[in-house]
Amino acid sequence: MKEAVYKAIVEKFAEWASTYSHVCRKGCSACCTQNVTITALEGENILAYIRENGKEAWLAEKLCQTPPSSRPRMTTNEFAHICLSGREADPGESSVLTPCPFLEEGVCGIYPARPFSCRCFISEIRCSASQPAHVQECYLSASTVMMQLIEHLGQKEYWGNMQDVLLALCDISINREVAEKLDDSTRIMQARLRTHSARPLPGFLLSEEDERIIEPLLADIFAIRIDGKSIKDILNGK
Repeated sequence: MKEAVYKAIVEKFAEWASTYSHVCRKGCSACCTQNVTITALEGENILAYIRENGKEAWLAEKLCQTPPSSRPRMTTNEFAHICLSGREADPGESSVLTPCPFLEEGVCGIYPARPFSCRCFISEIRCSASQPAHVQECYLSASTVMMQLIEHLGQKEYWGNMQDVLLALCDISINREVAEKLDDSTRIMQARLRTHSARPLPGFLLSEEDERIIEPLLADIFAIRIDGKSIKDILNGK
């Protein structure tokens, strides 16, 4: 059921986001860095794609070649919880500009299974190492709201940098073929220590204007029914 809810969230957001202009196209990869966080569910989707396409050796090589990222200071929902509690929160600024390990000649090697953080990222201008992406504030707010929902969906499971979550999931027997091809058996344990546990949704950090624009999107998502239950009820544990 979690996979169906995740897919519905991603598809409904893509439909909503289709009205926003962007210049992104295949081979445009300046924004594709190692600084991508995912949930365990998204990691499982990537690993399923790897198994289906016989790319276990390819993935192991990429994970071994990639230097570890610093552990994120907190999850998206943890940051929101602190802010909504009236306390100061510093999520930290990542300076990781290392290209994503899954890029090959500027093209994503796991594109069909790419996580939401990659799917939602767009820019209204051509970006580069010296020219950051530009996108409307409301779009960024909506993307963050979706990330919060996805984290809530995967609460109590791994959340962290993409390569760390993937390594952590290699400890599961179904991914043994990837684990056996790693050059260092301690990589998995070290990666697990750099992950967080996904947190439940504490609420959204939205301005009145953003809330007015994003509320219809949330209403559409919450109303979707899966196996006889609305996504709102599923997310509320009903």
